[in-house]
Amino acid sequence: MTDTSNPNTSLSGKMFLYQTPELLTTDAHANLGFTPATNPFEFAKGARVVPLTMIEFGLAMRSYPIIFTNLETPTPLAVVGLLDDDNLFVNEEGHWDPLCYIPTYLRCHPFTLAKEASGQLAIVVDRNAASVSEEPVYPFFTNGEPSEHTQTLMQLCTDFERERQRTVEYCKRLVDLGLLAVMQATHKPEGATEEQSLADYVAIDASKLDALPAETIYELHQSGFLSASYLHLYSLENWRHLMARRVSQRSADQM
Repeated sequence: MTDTSNPNTSLSGKMFLYQTPELLTTDAHANLGFTPATNPFEFAKGARVVPLTMIEFGLAMRSYPIIFTNLETPTPLAVVGLLDDDNLFVNEEGHWDPLCYIPTYLRCHPFTLAKEASGQLAIVVDRNAASVSEEPVYPFFTNGEPSEHTQTLMQLCTDFERERQRTVEYCKRLVDLGLLAVMQATHKPEGATEEQSLADYVAIDASKLDALPAETIYELHQSGFLSASYLHLYSLENWRHLMARRVSQRSADQM
């Protein structure tokens, strides 16, 4: 953790869903801490996708399509909505669907890791997050040191960063092997005779994966990349479930 009195020291890197990121410091945040929010995932209500790491695929594929950001520098994402500002898994009270996996990126909030201008990683807190309070249940610091609750979240952020780095290696291998392609999700509205386009997205081309030579398949198996790839492919069935969820919620809103 960076020891500086200026929480606005230059940061680099993207901090998706973090409105007011500040470096966590004893000088700037000594009197702050956590108070469990009544609407804990309200901050993600407008998200259509959420970053994932490879290790999360097994749980995430049960609820969400897992796609990649692009063909050149891909990052895996869980698709949680079909329209901007329309997360289908956060209800009106700001709670995540209890039957669905909550990505680690969201569970780290209001903390995350970000790069300082020096290139070093530092813990960042979203200063204006609903869970950050001047009368906290769980202080950020105790006797000048990170509290037990803070240490738990810091460890979660560290674990996420470690898995993110491994996921970068996985995605680079997908690119090197030329396995990614632009796909199209479709659906057939009730009463329609033809499929209609739902979204374009980047995914593994299953035919290219199956056509790899045996030695490459073995290498992917040994690294864990092969199982992750198949979990990703299985997850694409959730496009249909996502559309059904949206239709169901729209019907409920109209009642």
